Amino acid sequence: MKEPLLPENEEERLADTIALNLTSFDKAEHFERIVLIVSKCLDVPIAYFSSIESTKQIIHSSCGISNLSTDRSTSFCGHTILQNEIFIIEDTLKDERFFDNPMVVNDPKIRFYAGFPLTSLLGNNIGSLCIADTIPRKLNEEELNVFKALGKLLVERLRMYKLGSIQSQIQESKEKLESLNKGLLQSKQYYQQLFGQYMSESLLDSVINEEQQPKLGGEDRFVTILMSDLRGFSSLSSEYEANVIVEILNLYFDEMFTIIHKHEGYINEIMGDGILVVFGAPNHVQDCTKKAIVCAREMQEAMKQVNNKLLKKNLTSLEMGIGINSGHLIVGNIGSKKRMKYGVVGEVVNIASRLESLAIPNQILASESTFRKNADWIHPIGQMRTKLKGFQEPILIYDVS
Repeated sequence: MKEPLLPENEEERLADTIALNLTSFDKAEHFERIVLIVSKCLDVPIAYFSSIESTKQIIHSSCGISNLSTDRSTSFCGHTILQNEIFIIEDTLKDERFFDNPMVVNDPKIRFYAGFPLTSLLGNNIGSLCIADTIPRKLNEEELNVFKALGKLLVERLRMYKLGSIQSQIQESKEKLESLNKGLLQSKQYYQQLFGQYMSESLLDSVINEEQQPKLGGEDRFVTILMSDLRGFSSLSSEYEANVIVEILNLYFDEMFTIIHKHEGYINEIMGDGILVVFGAPNHVQDCTKKAIVCAREMQEAMKQVNNKLLKKNLTSLEMGIGINSGHLIVGNIGSKKRMKYGVVGEVVNIASRLESLAIPNQILASESTFRKNADWIHPIGQMRTKLKGFQEPILIYDVS
């Protein structure tokens, strides 16, 4: 027979066990029920719940055995508390640790044993839920699941007792916790209202639920950039009062943003009457090139609704041009620890900007990198090779309006 070793955290474990006060009479009835259920469900003649103290195993509830305590050195439970999972001995006579154990040699002559370690709130194994039989046996998967479930139930019960002992402290903190929760809820609602104007609901949820604080730094990512701009809006601004201009832009942006969010676009910047949209960052977007083109077409189509609304207000109609480019660029948090923004850096953005400036009203110009990934379903109105400002070599562009 081998005596069980002492856990490394023995002093803390003992203090935790004593603090639970498991011998209290009002707890006994709950223990009895669980032990009885274990015995019936797993069809074993012996079941008990015990804790391990400094030199003794204290049996708090049992069926099939009459012992109220045993020496820790000869207890099965003393070995169980050293484990993180269920401790099983299918045949004690074939195990050198137990073949000559008093509980094996003498009554109740245990041949099979399984123990579920019971862990306190502080993470200490204070005892175990045990089952035993007088014949060797194995637990099948279903029986293991039942034993685990009942073991976890007893663990939760023990933790509830511990929580009950500090109930007065919790009660004192209740109002403070409620206040904090209310503040957190208001904060979440605030960010949802604030950032919900810039990104889709799925992207917003991902950002809000991100546990880590944002850090400076970027990564290389394949994305599609969409840039749109109203044609002739600068001259239009001189014809109306500021409040009217804002009303026109708000009506226009409301329609555009709804479509952009629908196609999982991230609104990275609003530049006057222009919009810079990223597909594929911060969140990965499947088929980002296709979604950008479909989004751009819906945006142009929605200009009819925008202009109908403007017409009813006796305001002038609007026209928009769009440029789209795809490729690898740097995306990430740019700035300083005091102030940062999620930005995109690289010539992919610059090319998209140049294409947008070339687009005539109601037109969508796409780069070759964007078109090639969608050539199987897009039939361009036309194409041309042109040299863009700031770039040495001419590029091929397509009208995908």
